[in-house]
Amino acid sequence: MSPEQAEAMRARYGAKTALGRLGTPDEIAAAVLWPASDLSSYVTGATLAVDGGIS
Repeated sequence: MSPEQAEAMRARYGAKTALGRLGTPDEIAAAVLWPASDLSSYVTGATLAVDGGIS
């Protein structure tokens, strides 16, 4: 896949989300790190969709 094709695919996917864009690496990292932090100490089970509202 060429870089142009990859960028077009990212743009199409991002446009389908409720936020109209793809997530940034920092946004994804925050969602991955949260369950390992003390901020989630009272959570016993959850599904965290990190998809910009596409689901």
